[in-house]
Amino acid sequence: MENKKKLLIFIDWYKPGYKAGGPIRSISNLISNLSEIFDIYVITRNTDYLETTPYTNIQTDHWNNIDNASVYYISKKRLNLSNIKKLIIEINPSIIYCNSLYSPFFSLFPIHVAKKLKIHSIIAVRGMLSKGSLNIKAKKKKIFLWLIKKFGLFKKCVFHATTIEEKKNIQYFFGNKIQIIVAQNLSEQKSIPFLEKDKKPNHLKLVSIGRIAPEKNTLFALEVLKKSKSYISFDIYGPIYNHEYWNKCLNVIKNLPSNIVVKYKGVLPHDQLNYILKKYHSFFLPSTGENFGHSIIEAMSNSCIPIISDKTPWKNLSEKKVGFDLPLDRIDLLVEKIDFIASMNNDDFNKMSYNSYLYAQKIIFNKEVLKSYYKLFQLSS
Repeated sequence: MENKKKLLIFIDWYKPGYKAGGPIRSISNLISNLSEIFDIYVITRNTDYLETTPYTNIQTDHWNNIDNASVYYISKKRLNLSNIKKLIIEINPSIIYCNSLYSPFFSLFPIHVAKKLKIHSIIAVRGMLSKGSLNIKAKKKKIFLWLIKKFGLFKKCVFHATTIEEKKNIQYFFGNKIQIIVAQNLSEQKSIPFLEKDKKPNHLKLVSIGRIAPEKNTLFALEVLKKSKSYISFDIYGPIYNHEYWNKCLNVIKNLPSNIVVKYKGVLPHDQLNYILKKYHSFFLPSTGENFGHSIIEAMSNSCIPIISDKTPWKNLSEKKVGFDLPLDRIDLLVEKIDFIASMNNDDFNKMSYNSYLYAQKIIFNKEVLKSYYKLFQLSS
């Protein structure tokens, strides 16, 4: 396709980083689906999430060819409004897409420049207006949202919501006059065969993948497991975002009954994800909110039965015999369902596991999702 429009994406952390989890995969999947339509540029940090050492396999403060995009890894010393403006003028994009709500350098500054240059801009909220997210650093976020509304920074932006619930959250804070387009996150389209797993009754291999932080509810997950009577191994993968919170988790782990064994396994690189997930029976993530939950879908596609909160887009899993989405105020119910999966024999487990696998395949290869992105980016389908 000749004379393709230019799409410029701002994201705090991107490949080869992986510690920021879902947002990286959301943008990577978006790029792989739209690269034939747009010339895509990405501006991001030259470090991974929670890291200060620059990547060794990229050129800092230069354009790099990464998969289907040109990616500029900006250094901390060059991260300012002036340089962001220069890069935007250099690229001269048709659309600017910001993958955050609160980031000064990767949302506020780019949108400020876009308004001055009259460039169409889109902002992805990424679950940041959910009740669970707003409860973390609530005072700062309240002040931020008040200032944004007062000065009208997002006034002419299009908001990207990934669910109807997120659309309602955006309308609650920014009113009904703004333009919001709902487009579910795109999944990585890869075919993984169903894997039958060995399962002994009264034994369960659980896994969690996500940052160690209050919104992911790691501490709550441990409190739930404390009440289980089954023999459970629970492996936790993810960056430790909040060390004070993690210390509370460690105190619970030290006092768990002998039938519960918990291990922290560090941060999981994305290219090892499928290999690791094949080792587990079930994926446990009672988070306070997910606007998509890439790790949930990836777990199901690797034949893991999900046990998640009812604060994600994936509802009524029990009715579909896929897994369980449960209210966080019913710790007894969470324990009951964990023990139920633990009690399963090999045949019963693999029947439900196969349902989970099929459910994930439908989501991953849903062609209707891409149509909503054509609308979001003002393309003809």
